[in-house]
Amino acid sequence: MLKVLIMSAAALTLTACSSVTHNNQSDAVALLADDVSLTVFNHDEREPLSSGSLTLGNAERAIHIKRVSGGIEASWHDSWWTGFEVAFPAPKNLTHYRQGAYVFDLHLEQFENAGFDFARLCEGGCERRLSLANQVQPLLNQGPQTVAVPMSCLVRDSDTLVAERTPLRFATGGTGQLTLSDMRIEARMPQVDIVFNCPDYKTASVTPAPLDEHWAKSWWIPRHEQKLKIASESDPQLVFIGDSITQGWEESGKPVYQQAFAEWPSLNLGFSGDRTENVLWRLQHGEVADIDPQLIVLMIGTNNTGHRQDEPVAIARGVEQILTELKRRLPDSKILMLAIFPRGATADDYARRNNTLANARLRNFADGEQVFFTDLNSVFLGKDGNLSEEIMPDLLHPNEYGYQLWANELVPLIREHIDR
Repeated sequence: MLKVLIMSAAALTLTACSSVTHNNQSDAVALLADDVSLTVFNHDEREPLSSGSLTLGNAERAIHIKRVSGGIEASWHDSWWTGFEVAFPAPKNLTHYRQGAYVFDLHLEQFENAGFDFARLCEGGCERRLSLANQVQPLLNQGPQTVAVPMSCLVRDSDTLVAERTPLRFATGGTGQLTLSDMRIEARMPQVDIVFNCPDYKTASVTPAPLDEHWAKSWWIPRHEQKLKIASESDPQLVFIGDSITQGWEESGKPVYQQAFAEWPSLNLGFSGDRTENVLWRLQHGEVADIDPQLIVLMIGTNNTGHRQDEPVAIARGVEQILTELKRRLPDSKILMLAIFPRGATADDYARRNNTLANARLRNFADGEQVFFTDLNSVFLGKDGNLSEEIMPDLLHPNEYGYQLWANELVPLIREHIDR
């Protein structure tokens, strides 16, 4: 019986893969071949590049993509999130390229507060993304340079590569101009002068680091320094630690914050874009050194999902490390750890599912003495489990009404822990 099942499974595998294009191991896979489709995108729209060039956006924020012989010329201005995707006409089996690299010629002519994100999109909504802005910056005005991105930077142990459809998404922001040419995937690491490196995805969430995204460089460290000063001059009972959702108490949630938490001296240590490793860096660089609050409200991890698609176990490890830091630095403070908020419209959204799996691990860190866990997510969701844009317009960040819903649930918990 077992032999029959094995033979059936093998036959099924062969049938399922019959539509996948196979490549000779020694061949490079051209990413800008004539039969490859390109889609240009920005934060609001997507459009296929059906002719020689395409401009997307308006006079204030635009990207212009032009397909030239063997390459692409791109220029963009004051953009938030823009770029292009490369898609094969049919899925390709790239298994033999796991030890290889993305290779291309890069001519960088302008790069002002700009990003350089390189991603491989995989099935089911997953992506493997690498930010290269800091490594690319020194190549500005250096003429064409042949560079390589190791395939290992965009492939995880569980990735099969048997049916790759969208092998490349280039995304940027700010202002810039460049030419990318002779883009290909090689089966072995080539001999080139510049090989970009990448963090280990298994340990990134627990390796303390400042937020280094191109859009955060102008304000992240200054905000940290500002919070150090505020902390040294105040004596907060209540401290919030987190990412943009927490920082939002100073923005769209400010009216709610001022009313809901007025009875407690408080400090907001929310930083937009933060992942677990960024919070770890802030804690190790003095943000709680001069305070002794009664209660810390902690929520972090959705950017680990959204920016890097960390696996739930990696997110949990990062949060666990934050708890360790907080307990060591503030042994008398209670910690109210919140489940990572829902995101995406429906329960089957990839990022929502990832956060839900992470939350299942986070609840195990509560000890009922210093660390407490609560899941408030149902207050944001309809009976069908859907998330409404009337609460989170971008399906991630609460509006004022969303903050009011949050505060309504949070205030009794804060009162309970502070007054206990």
